[in-house]
Amino acid sequence: MASPDFSQLAGGNSSEGTSKGSFWSRPEGIAGMLALAGIGALGLVYFNRIMEFLIRATENTLYLAGLLGVLALLIFLFTSRDVRTAVFFLFKTFMRKITGVVVQLDPIAIMKIYVQDLREKREKMQGQIDTLAGQLVKLNKKINENNDNIKAKFNEANKANELAATRPGMKEAATLATMEGAGLQEMNEKLLPLQRNMKLVLDFMEKVNKSADYLIKETDIKVKLKETEYQIVKESSNALKTAVSIFKGNPDKKFYFDESMEYIQDDMSKKLGEMKRAMDLSMDFINGVDIQNGMLSDKGQQLLEAYNKGEFSMVQLNPASANQLDAPVQARVINPPKDENYRSLLD
Repeated sequence: MASPDFSQLAGGNSSEGTSKGSFWSRPEGIAGMLALAGIGALGLVYFNRIMEFLIRATENTLYLAGLLGVLALLIFLFTSRDVRTAVFFLFKTFMRKITGVVVQLDPIAIMKIYVQDLREKREKMQGQIDTLAGQLVKLNKKINENNDNIKAKFNEANKANELAATRPGMKEAATLATMEGAGLQEMNEKLLPLQRNMKLVLDFMEKVNKSADYLIKETDIKVKLKETEYQIVKESSNALKTAVSIFKGNPDKKFYFDESMEYIQDDMSKKLGEMKRAMDLSMDFINGVDIQNGMLSDKGQQLLEAYNKGEFSMVQLNPASANQLDAPVQARVINPPKDENYRSLLD
């Protein structure tokens, strides 16, 4: 007996058949059929409105000409092989894009849905196996009952044959019992091949059930492994993106960082320029103060030497100024020193 194709149990073709099958047998083909069914249902919903529009259009000659033109265009589009091919490939590409978007949303969830679909089909198959086993039990019971009835009818025929010599009519009863026994035997002969076939089918379904259980468990393990691998790869990718973003930086955040750095650089340059200008301006004053301090120091040394030699004369007030000390406004007149050195000191 050839081994069964368990991929048929999963409700689809094998991987090779899926990759080489027709467009309508693929997921995007199924999505396309659903889309076409939706368009057809929409057309049925708005059928009355479409017919009303057509009736109104035929009432006007201009509308009728336009409608005939549109109809001729549609006929040309539907009868043109190139146009049909282009529309088909456009529709096929669109459906494939939609299917790709659905797959990209959560591929792990789609794989889990597939495994759940396998489990539901296996549960359905187990229910069919139980039903088939019940039918086989009924068939076996029916065959056994027929065998018991056959024995009873043959015994009844034998008894009737024994009494046929003394009782009239027993011969017909014996013949009737024999005919019923023969009919039951013929029924059993026809039921026996059916019972054998049912037993073979049941044995085959049991093997398929065990193989399907192994296939589902293996697929479930693959999905869990792939989910773990996918999660690790996503986390690694996110970590790598974070590491790369440290060097590249976020474009928006880096823009503000560069702007802040440029502002700080400009502000520092401005403040350093102001500080340099202030230092340049204050240097003249500091130099003048240092010169004046040096001159005062030299003059003070000269005055000290003159004082030690007795040549220093104190500043004296005029007598008139001395008498006006008690006045509200006192005017003091200082006699200038006669020495030119002293005069230059007070200038």
